[in-house]
Amino acid sequence: MYALFALVMSVSGAQPDKAGLSGNGKVQLDGEVVEVYWDDGDTFKVVSTGQSARLVGYNTLESYGPVHKFGPGPAALFGVAKAATQVAIGSVWQCQTQEGTGGYGRAVVDCPDLRSALLTAGLAHAFSVSGPAPAADIADQQRGIDAKLGMWAQGAPLSIVTSAHSVDEKPGQQESYNRILDVATGHAPKRPHTQAYAACSWACVGESCLLYIPYKQRYGGAKADCLKSEK
Repeated sequence: MYALFALVMSVSGAQPDKAGLSGNGKVQLDGEVVEVYWDDGDTFKVVSTGQSARLVGYNTLESYGPVHKFGPGPAALFGVAKAATQVAIGSVWQCQTQEGTGGYGRAVVDCPDLRSALLTAGLAHAFSVSGPAPAADIADQQRGIDAKLGMWAQGAPLSIVTSAHSVDEKPGQQESYNRILDVATGHAPKRPHTQAYAACSWACVGESCLLYIPYKQRYGGAKADCLKSEK
């Protein structure tokens, strides 16, 4: 059984939500093949428990709409995000639960073959919040850059905005942050700021922008107007 995964989720205090959850793929998690639902190319939920996992070492582009702007442009990058999800769905990847949590009550899971496949195909970028990414991940990413695959079709920008947070998301907050990826190293530190973003406005650094969409306006009936025509 995937005992470590369950232990991590127990310690994090996450409450599984199994309502209506059906699978779209399988992984071999801690030695056991389990049915999962891939939310996108770097997160999944275990169908039997509803518990979520964030995959370590890489980041795929947001898949809820054409919200990234660099290189090929928003529509093409939205296609890259959806392609990454399909690669994840397409095989039974061997994955291992790691210590710690991935934020939002998620377990941290390592699926090294999937990570390598996505990085090499230009469907993901190396990602670390604690310092430079491992050399092997940067080498896989560089193969995708050199071949101008996926998100690198028009070359690699120096940086990518991977998340944006408005200063008014929390009452009384005086400072917020965005995460800005250094493409060459895979390091994505927090960059503090004091800006308030309107929904559907662009947060930009250098050649890269991310469309700011509050979390509650990304899906369902409350979806932001600028996303409603997207599938």
